[in-house]
Amino acid sequence: MKKLLEKLVVFTAILKVIAFFGRRRRFNGITRFLTSISAKLNIVLNKPTVGDNVSELAKSWQEMMPPDGREYFPIQEIKGNTAYTEIHLHCPLRGTGEVQACFKLMNYDRQLMDAIGGQLIVLESQSNSGKNFCRLAIRKKGESVEDFIPTHLIDKKESP
Repeated sequence: MKKLLEKLVVFTAILKVIAFFGRRRRFNGITRFLTSISAKLNIVLNKPTVGDNVSELAKSWQEMMPPDGREYFPIQEIKGNTAYTEIHLHCPLRGTGEVQACFKLMNYDRQLMDAIGGQLIVLESQSNSGKNFCRLAIRKKGESVEDFIPTHLIDKKESP
């Protein structure tokens, strides 16, 4: 079962289903439930390492992604107390302008990071950046992130 759930094709299929709900405001509760339960399942199956530093946090986040697709989740740089990562997987929200739906879907990644002692901020989203990847920042839990503006706060466009 674990092998099946770790497949990139299963990950992307689940992402599409959750994106369907995430794009519709009336399904906010379902979206939160699906992202939360998916994150908890990932944590139970993968037993990730709690990170002592930002480099370990970024590596643990990457290791919780599907093994057959980790190249879509590169760690770009570690700079001071921040790891910058990207998601190059084709997101179902790409080009939609629905950055609020992106924020809802990224609850999954935020919960993964929270479980291992980190926090994650989406700096750029495929949904509205015009790029074919998302850019993320990872810091240890409790460290200030006031120097970042999460992308969902820049673009106030609401989902239908």
